[in-house]
This record gives sequence, C-alpha cells and structure tokens, in this order.
Amino acid sequence: PAPARKTGNWRVQLGAFGVAGNADKLWGQLGSHAALAGTKKTLVPSGNITRLLATGFASEAEASRACATLKREGKACVVAGQG
Repeated sequence: PAPARKTGNWRVQLGAFGVAGNADKLWGQLGSHAALAGTKKTLVPSGNITRLLATGFASEAEASRACATLKREGKACVVAGQG
C-alpha cells in the first residue's frame, strides 16, 4: 500500500535547478525513497532557478532525520523550514 500522505508543513530542499525538468528528473529518482515516504513534490520558482522541495514533514526533527538519511547515501539536501 502507498504510504499515508504527510500533512505537516516542514520542508526539505533536495536541489535547485536552472532547468525545471531537472527538478522533475531528480524527484523521479528520489521521490520513492523511504526517507521521503508520504511527502509531496513541490517546485518553487526562485528567480531563474527552480527549487525542488519535499513537503509534509510534521516537525523540524522529522525533516532533519529524513535529510540525514539522504545525506548518508550521498544525496544533497537541506531543511528548508515551514512553507
């Protein structure tokens, strides 16, 4: 079964791209990762870049744990606060 949709408003930024399609491509690779289960892909335009965020974490601690898991596997991420 699909994981339950998370409903918090804490976010983890997974990358920032000059080409929006690259954000979609990265989500295609990471979106099914256990650390991001139940989160939602959010694309945020910022000037001429597009930021890729996983949203839905209930707390800063939950977002930090997910980010730490990704970092252990060599993936870049940063806790991006509440959105």
